[in-house]
Amino acid sequence: MKVLVVLRMSKVELYAAIRRDHRGGMSMRELECTHGVTWRTARKALDSAWPQPRKKLPPRASALDPYKPVVDASGGLQEPRLVVSA
Repeated sequence: MKVLVVLRMSKVELYAAIRRDHRGGMSMRELECTHGVTWRTARKALDSAWPQPRKKLPPRASALDPYKPVVDASGGLQEPRLVVSA
């Protein structure tokens, strides 16, 4: 029984390990199981020494965006006033 031990490593280190094991004679399926990756990731590691950079995501809208005009029109955010009655 094989036990999969996943160590946290950078993608560059992972790609290097996949290429090293492939040069050592491991099959694609063995690479997938050993490193805990899919066949696409193993193929990308063998095709390129450097992983592609992460995609930049567009900024998301805030949940408060619909209320910004109301807040701006009222003079912005201010500290709440404490009313003390005697």
